[in-house]
Amino acid sequence: MMTVYPVGLAPATWRRVSEGTGKKIPERLLAKLWQERSARQTGLRTESGKRVRVVYPGRSGTAAGPDFRDALLEVEGLGLVSGDVELHIRQRDWKSHGHGGDPNYNGVVIHGALQVDSGETRLHSGVQAPVVDLSALLEEPLNEPPGKQEQLLDLWELLARKGFPRPGSRDEAAATLDRAGDQRFQLKSAWLTDCIRAQGPDQALYQALMEGLGYSSNRRPFVELASRAPYQAIAKLAVQIAAEDRVEAICSWLTACSGLADADLPRPRGIGSAMNPAEWRLFRVRPANHPRRRIMGAAVLLDRFLEPGLAAGLATVAFGLNPAKLTAALVASGVEGAALVGPARGKDLAVNVVLPFMHGWPEFGSQGPEPDGALVLFRRFPRLAGNQLTREMTDQLLPAAWRETVTNARRQQGLLHLSALLRGAH
Repeated sequence: MMTVYPVGLAPATWRRVSEGTGKKIPERLLAKLWQERSARQTGLRTESGKRVRVVYPGRSGTAAGPDFRDALLEVEGLGLVSGDVELHIRQRDWKSHGHGGDPNYNGVVIHGALQVDSGETRLHSGVQAPVVDLSALLEEPLNEPPGKQEQLLDLWELLARKGFPRPGSRDEAAATLDRAGDQRFQLKSAWLTDCIRAQGPDQALYQALMEGLGYSSNRRPFVELASRAPYQAIAKLAVQIAAEDRVEAICSWLTACSGLADADLPRPRGIGSAMNPAEWRLFRVRPANHPRRRIMGAAVLLDRFLEPGLAAGLATVAFGLNPAKLTAALVASGVEGAALVGPARGKDLAVNVVLPFMHGWPEFGSQGPEPDGALVLFRRFPRLAGNQLTREMTDQLLPAAWRETVTNARRQQGLLHLSALLRGAH
């Protein structure tokens, strides 16, 4: 039977109840209190006495790592600080849970606990994160006026410093998201242009697509894999193989290089040494998103555009300025039609990788139907699958009556851009 703990008791009383019954306050309840109440607190302080005001409590962590990601905190003497938050009933649980040896927790900027032993907690990186006593979260009554939290989470005040003042109407909100989405697109494009200059178009696009296949958990390992198994080496080897055997061969080379193979697989000349399997994050990764499955999808895409070359082949598709056709070109199926790269991920790759790449690739601009064809296609793209960050930014930034203005990928990208500005809003 689940034990219900009496929220609203003084912290000392709650601790006596807990200690007297031998029952432990569940951390999930502490996380709920942080999410719902921390932004209303005026008495939170680090153990060294610095005031902490929670501007945005962060989004709930869903994989191995801290309880809340990308929180925004105003810390006395430091100003605005963005980072992760980890919560425990007892500060010493940090050590017993093994977080001190886990690099996934190196982004923690606040360690919150009800039972505090010292002023700081040591991260794997060697950095000391300040500790905040969370007892104040237990004292607040449950009958707060609805919407009070949203009133205090004035993120628009911070965004105004970055050139995005609070919109005064639904139409202004739509225009703001459009402008933010275009800025994110241009920044991605500029970065990919630098990659093209440094690596050449095919390797730059291949590496960016591989990063996109890594989702949030395995972006870095996929980039490393693309570096160890470079595009030119794969293409040179693959053209020497019969067409019907190419996907299997490419998949074998990439899997061997990833270090995730179940058995020893050959790595031909030009394919680098195998990665350490520990570099991959597999905890709580759904089977459909497992790196080996995404590697199979990458092999299908590499084979699909082998003859014209990856960049030229996808440019030809993008010339049509048709979102559905570009998405289809990035979808990959395996044996018996099993999805290796589904339509949702195909849209993400189109919006976040292919179109910014084409916009920054001079050859596309000179040969395409119009100079800004990639930007035109970006603005035509329908909504992508929502994620936790876009949903939370929608809730935090837009009144309920304006939320349906997020009608396309461009405005979703705008929300992501505004979120990135907040994380860097020092």
